[in-house]
Amino acid sequence: MGNFLGLLQEVDSAVAEKKAGHLRWRVSTLRMNSPSPLVGVTPLLLRNALSDTSTRVEREIINNVVSLTEKGERNKYLSDAALARVERIAKTAPKIGESVIYTDTKGALNLSTKVTIKTLSQVQDLTSIKSVSFGTVVGNLDSISVHRGREFRVWDETFKRPVRCRFQAKQESQAKDLLGRRVMVTGMVNADRYGQPLSMNIENLEGASPEMLPSIEEMIGLVPDFTGGLSLREYFEDME
Repeated sequence: MGNFLGLLQEVDSAVAEKKAGHLRWRVSTLRMNSPSPLVGVTPLLLRNALSDTSTRVEREIINNVVSLTEKGERNKYLSDAALARVERIAKTAPKIGESVIYTDTKGALNLSTKVTIKTLSQVQDLTSIKSVSFGTVVGNLDSISVHRGREFRVWDETFKRPVRCRFQAKQESQAKDLLGRRVMVTGMVNADRYGQPLSMNIENLEGASPEMLPSIEEMIGLVPDFTGGLSLREYFEDME
């Protein structure tokens, strides 16, 4: 139940684009007897919330679990923390069976999905490190944590996902100054099966503006005789 409530809160925060979110989730049903345990929740709008996003949060959770299970993919509304909640729920599947997440709203379209052993396998495959290489990530620095080691998150502009970046103590002040800004971080990148960055140990951190990145025209000719006299097609065929 704790992981389910945590999943709701994490996705609510992502949809609202604010840490507190727009909703408070109250447990309205708790049944432990047969045929199966049931936890029901009711969304309550926070006093300072501008709109009711409960339907959007429910849809994002269900659609993301479907996408995770079927394709091993997620969108930007399922953060690393939310993904960890899904994994913890999925870890119960080998012991107690599938967990069903569904909506039950009168007069509206009801949605449903299952968190299964396959979901667990897909999440673990999605979050496991497949390669390590030196690289650069550009994006917004959107959070800093010093509770479990020094880390901040950069929302990668290329892959549209958060990358956990571990930084050194001497870089803490600089990271705080750049919070909420576009940055360029360089270091050893841990990537997933698709070559997309999951996390990195940063060596260099600096603010980034659009003018810092060279255009295609400016990049042409930076490496003389890059193909060794071959045409581009011949070069790639030779690489294969």
